[in-house]
Amino acid sequence: MYLRILWVLVLTSLLVLLRPCDTQALSLGYTNGKLGTYSSLVQLLTVNSRQILPVQQSDLVFPDYLQRSHIISVYEEKVAQSPDSSIFLRLLADQYLRRFREIGDIDDVLRAEQAARRSLAIQPRHNDVSSMLLASALLSQHQFRSASDVLNNSSVDNSNIVSLRASIQMELGDYEITHQLLQNLAQEESNSGHNAVLARYLELTGNLASARKLLDEAMQEMDSFYTTSAETRAWFHVRTGDLAFAAGDFALSEQRYREAFDLFPRHIAVFTGLARLYAAQHRWQDALNTANQGIELMPLVETLGYKADAQLALGDEKGATETEDLIGVVAYLSKVKGIYDRALAVYYTEHAIHLTEALQIARSEVAVRDDVYAEDTLAWAAAANGEWEEAQRAAQRATRFGTEDALLQFHAGMIAFHLNKREEAIKRLTQAVSLNPQFHHKYADEARQAILDLGF
Repeated sequence: MYLRILWVLVLTSLLVLLRPCDTQALSLGYTNGKLGTYSSLVQLLTVNSRQILPVQQSDLVFPDYLQRSHIISVYEEKVAQSPDSSIFLRLLADQYLRRFREIGDIDDVLRAEQAARRSLAIQPRHNDVSSMLLASALLSQHQFRSASDVLNNSSVDNSNIVSLRASIQMELGDYEITHQLLQNLAQEESNSGHNAVLARYLELTGNLASARKLLDEAMQEMDSFYTTSAETRAWFHVRTGDLAFAAGDFALSEQRYREAFDLFPRHIAVFTGLARLYAAQHRWQDALNTANQGIELMPLVETLGYKADAQLALGDEKGATETEDLIGVVAYLSKVKGIYDRALAVYYTEHAIHLTEALQIARSEVAVRDDVYAEDTLAWAAAANGEWEEAQRAAQRATRFGTEDALLQFHAGMIAFHLNKREEAIKRLTQAVSLNPQFHHKYADEARQAILDLGF
């Protein structure tokens, strides 16, 4: 049971890197030319997973986070007493990562990395748990290829290792390898962790409906265990809320976010997701209030961006300017740490400020992790800088797997519009508003106007 829960923790440590609105879909029979026909893979994995059961969500929440620092101090003492114990070191690394996910202290990631490395140095073989913990710590620092290298040296027979490797390859944008790895898992007994990985793959490759079904099943499974970490349970509710938003199901999206808040009130992704939802609906006071709550926990660029947008919409130009200045401070600190935040490039591009820097960040991001969203960020930043050929190439790469994300399709459509590619523009823009009529507080209306301008 410990290994099962630990696997889910490591998985969510990776997927927390996803922006709140990373989603797409269709049916199980969808075939993508680039990947080859993978409907059989999807069907295999889906058939092997249990049907969604009417699992009753536990009314009780396991408040493990309230004792996290005490648990850590106990394990730190154990490690001090037994410095050559690989077991105590990996247990300590586990707890450091849990606290990082709960309060966002980057020093805990560094502590987890150190503890996991020490555990592996003591026991280099048959220590897959420490390998997963080390990979998770590296991922939290955006060291994607280093994390991949760690797992490449681990057991190929461990299904959790294979599944985590698939997750990393998705972040790196190598969907063909992801497909191969998932094929190796097709005959494995499913669990919530594996289903979350497959759901991510489905949403990136044009199967949002199937992704939502699998993730909902995983959420229900996690809810059925009282001993599941409060933060982990909340994460699954956040992700189902994200996918509901992508599908334009705003009522369910808000419900899932609020459930996540009830489970773990400090989950920063709850506030970012709700702020985006309220902004899309032009519920600006709600967006402002929610963004402020999230910023008190952790001043993320994306959450700050929603606050600035809400302030502008409410007529508080001075406040918006002050928030924008704070975004600059956060950007500087990220740069010092060597982490390029594509959310910053998105904010700069959407607000037509610091466009040269936005393009630099986007290009650097593609060099680090060439996934569809890195290409999408590059496409939009390049377009804002008048680099239309680069924008077109990036947009084509961003949309090559049929990703059903309205914002991604909108970007590609507007780039095609500028380049006088009428049919492509109509295809992308109509898909955007069809997927989610209120996908963005500003761009949704622009998409509809562009469709009219195209005479469609």
